Amino acid sequence: MINVSDNQEDLKFYEKPVFLNYVLLLVNLGLFISKLFFSILSNSIALQADAFDNLTDCVMVIASLIGIVYARKKPNKKFPYGYYKVENIISLIISLFIFYTAYEILLQSITEIGAFFVGNPKKVIVSFEIFIFLIVSLVISLITTVYLKFVGKKSNSPIIKSEASEKLLDNLISSSVIVGFIAAMFNIFVLDSIIGIFISLFIFKGGYDIFVNSTKTLLDAVIDFENRTELYSIIEEFPRIKEVEKLEVRSYGKYIIVEVDVILDKEMPLYQIKDLKNKLSSKIKSAFPKIFKVQIIAQEQEKPTLSIAVPLENNEGLNSKVFDKFGDSNFFAIMELQEGEIINKEIIPNKFKDREKRKGILISDWLVSKKVDKIYLKQDLKKGPKLVFQNSMISLEITDKDYLNEIIKHEKELLKI
Repeated sequence: MINVSDNQEDLKFYEKPVFLNYVLLLVNLGLFISKLFFSILSNSIALQADAFDNLTDCVMVIASLIGIVYARKKPNKKFPYGYYKVENIISLIISLFIFYTAYEILLQSITEIGAFFVGNPKKVIVSFEIFIFLIVSLVISLITTVYLKFVGKKSNSPIIKSEASEKLLDNLISSSVIVGFIAAMFNIFVLDSIIGIFISLFIFKGGYDIFVNSTKTLLDAVIDFENRTELYSIIEEFPRIKEVEKLEVRSYGKYIIVEVDVILDKEMPLYQIKDLKNKLSSKIKSAFPKIFKVQIIAQEQEKPTLSIAVPLENNEGLNSKVFDKFGDSNFFAIMELQEGEIINKEIIPNKFKDREKRKGILISDWLVSKKVDKIYLKQDLKKGPKLVFQNSMISLEITDKDYLNEIIKHEKELLKI
């Protein structure tokens, strides 16, 4: 089952989820029908079980295709999280059918083994045509696996790589059926029934996985995301984020959706908040390709703080003189203001002052790490440092003030406007 992603523009047609799912549906449906037909001709319970294993794969692909269709529907007031659960409702219902099928195959296999021990063994009919079919079906399955591995490696999709691994297991099951037919050529018919039990257990597991995943999704279960700490750090360290108030990771089948509430460290216009959400969402998805969607609720602090930075010529406290050259300043004042009052202040030596190359960029990155909101300057910056601050949504203000205390006074006056 291959799921849709947000960005498919760069994918070739044979790498897109819809095409992959149709290929898998065609292959698995063809194998199911043909294996079921030949299982009746050969009287093989193992081949019948293998056929229904392919049917299980068909169910997952159909559910995925339905999920892709509904994933394109935009959320609304009635369905704020979209329509992802439609896939899971269908999967849950069909998983019950899979359980019943596996039970019937298991029961029949056990009955046949019992008949063997009481001297009434079941015979498996072996013919050249059936044996050739088994080889051809295995080759088709192997080609499909190679195709999935190729696309998975090229697109770096963990979902497609996982599907390729599952296909390898299907190949193992099909190989065991061939072993059973080889044994039947030497009149060892009971091995077919033993393999039938083996495959029925895999069908049970497939049905169980579908049932559990669907149930968890329908119950809105929060999953134990293995990279939660790293995810939390990415959000917390993102520019303009003061605090992560809530972080929940939910699984919608193979879709993983992140819900996060954050507190912003300053007042921001709506267009900047929207830009922040888009950039944060892209960064999370880039770090964790398995994450399908990120929902962010951004709130402002009750009493917003403002962190400002000022390049200084000397360290004389609030009487320090503002320096006109950003990169060559001796010190930087970093102050946190709340309602115009200083709640935290530090004057730090410029450790990058003597660097010959990339001085402005290094200072800019350092100030971004300090989560500065605004920088006062005597002169406009060069393109590189300016771009760093723009990308981090840090405002720049050219000032004619000569001393640090004058800038504080200016900030207080801005609050009165």
